[in-house]
Amino acid sequence: MAIPADLLTNAKPIDPALPAHREWLSKLQGNILNGHGRDHTINLFVRLPADADSARTLLKALAPMVTSALRQEAERHDFKANGLPGRLFCNLLLTAHGLRALGVNADRLAKFTDLTVEGKTTLKATFLSGMAEDAVSDLADPDPAGWLFGGPGNPVDLLVLLGDDDVGELGRRGRDVKDRLEAADCEIAQVVRGSALRTDTGEGIEHFGYVDGRSQPLFLTSDFTGLAEDGSIDPATTQEAGGGGLNNWNPFASLGLVLKSDPLVDDDAAFGSLFVFRKLEQNVRGFTIEEQRLADSLGLKERDRERAGAMAVGRFRDGTPLVISEFDGASPPKENDFNYGVDVNAENRPAGRRCPLQAHIRKTNPRGDIRRRFGLPDDDAERSRRIVRRGIPFGSRNRHPNAFQALDDLPSDGVGLLFMCFQASIRHQFAFMQNSWVNANDFVTNGVGIDPVIGQGGSDPHRWQAAYGVDGAVVTHGFGGFVTMQGGDYFFAPSIPFLLNPDAAAATPPT
Repeated sequence: MAIPADLLTNAKPIDPALPAHREWLSKLQGNILNGHGRDHTINLFVRLPADADSARTLLKALAPMVTSALRQEAERHDFKANGLPGRLFCNLLLTAHGLRALGVNADRLAKFTDLTVEGKTTLKATFLSGMAEDAVSDLADPDPAGWLFGGPGNPVDLLVLLGDDDVGELGRRGRDVKDRLEAADCEIAQVVRGSALRTDTGEGIEHFGYVDGRSQPLFLTSDFTGLAEDGSIDPATTQEAGGGGLNNWNPFASLGLVLKSDPLVDDDAAFGSLFVFRKLEQNVRGFTIEEQRLADSLGLKERDRERAGAMAVGRFRDGTPLVISEFDGASPPKENDFNYGVDVNAENRPAGRRCPLQAHIRKTNPRGDIRRRFGLPDDDAERSRRIVRRGIPFGSRNRHPNAFQALDDLPSDGVGLLFMCFQASIRHQFAFMQNSWVNANDFVTNGVGIDPVIGQGGSDPHRWQAAYGVDGAVVTHGFGGFVTMQGGDYFFAPSIPFLLNPDAAAATPPT
C-alpha cells in the first residue's frame, strides 16, 4: 500500500495501526516518534574499520539488532495491555565522518545539504561538517580539543545506543556488542552509560531534581485521548494521553518536524532523522547554592524560597509551571496546557511578571512570545524550531535527588544529562535554538540574558522580579555556568533498508 502523499505535512496525528503506515514504520528506526522508554542505556561511540568494505560488512551484521518504529509501537501496546516489557532496544546512528568511512558516494552525501541548510543565517552548523567544526562559534561550547569524544583528537563514526530496563541484562548485551565491534577492528572512542532518575511516583527527573521530559512534540494518536471521529484534534475534547487539555498549548507536530526522506536509499517509504548527542555535566552543588543565593537576593522566605529555583527553570521541582502557580503542588503537577500571555508587553519588560523571560523552559519553548513580541500572525515559525528530546541522566551520587541530603552529598561533577534530540534540520532546529534563543542575551527582548540552566558563553546579569504576578522591584543577580559540555556530535538515524544494505549507497550511481 502506498504511503500517504501528505505524510510529512500531516495535519492530524497518525494512527500507527493503520495498514497505510505499516511499511514506512517498519523501515524507520524507533525512538524517533516516541522515546524507547527504557530506564538504562549503554552508548558505544565507535570508530569503524579503516577498510570501507569491512565497515559495511559490520554494519550489515549489526542491522538486525535495530528496533523499528513498528516493533516499538507493538511493544508499547503490549506493555500497556499485558504488562510485558519490551526487548533490548537498539539504535544505530552515523556521523558524516562515519558515512565517509563506509564509502558512501559523494552524490548521496551531497543530498544531506538539503537536510541542514536554511535560508539566511549566520550559523554554520551542518550535519556534514559535524558538531566540533563550528561548536565554538555556533554553540559557545568549550574548545573541542578538550572533549572526551567527538573532537578532532577522538572522532566518532557510529553510535550504538542500547536500552533495557534490566541493568544486568543490558550490561551483558553491551559486553557482547563491544566484543563484536572490537573483533571487527573497530576502536571504541567512548562508552557512556545512562540511568533514569525517578520520583517516588515514577516521574523522570534530572540531577538538579526537576521533573524532566515535558512539552514534547507529539505525533501519534496514542499520544492523545478524545480525538474527533476523523482523528483530528478538537481542543474542546482532546487531551494529552498523560492528562491536561489543549486550550492554550497544542503539542501536536507534523512528521516533517522530525523526519526526512533517507538520502542513502532509493525508497519512497524510507525515512531518517538527524540526531544530536551532547554529554552535559551538571554541578548540582553549585546550582543548589545559587538557588539559595537567589532566594536571599529576592528576600524570599519559607515556602516562597522554592520559587527561586523555579524562576531559573520555569517549573517547580514537581513540574508545576511557574506561570500558572506561585507555589508547587498544582494538579496535575506536570501541566502542559499553558502559554505566557501578556508577560511580553509594550514596555519590553526584561522579566516576566510570573515566569521570567530567561527561564529555561521559556527560552527553549517560548509558546507564542515571538508572535506577541513582534506582532506575527501565527506561531508557525516558532513551532518549527522545536526538537524531539530523548535525554537520560548519567552518573551516580551518594543519595537520590529526592532524599534529604547535606550540601556535601551533592555532586559538583561526574553527573549530568546525556542530551539527545531528533529533528529534520540541525541548523534550523537544535543549532538555532541553542545559538539564537538559549545563548542569546537579547531573546526575546533586550537585556534578558542567557538561559540560566543550559546557556553557554557567559551573560549579562539576569534581572528578576521579587513579587509574583505583579510589577515589583527588580533584582540583578547572575545565574548560570552549572552545565558543562564534555563531548558530542551530529548523527543521522538512517532507514533500516540502508543499514541492511549499505553497499548500494557506496556504489557509483548510474549516469
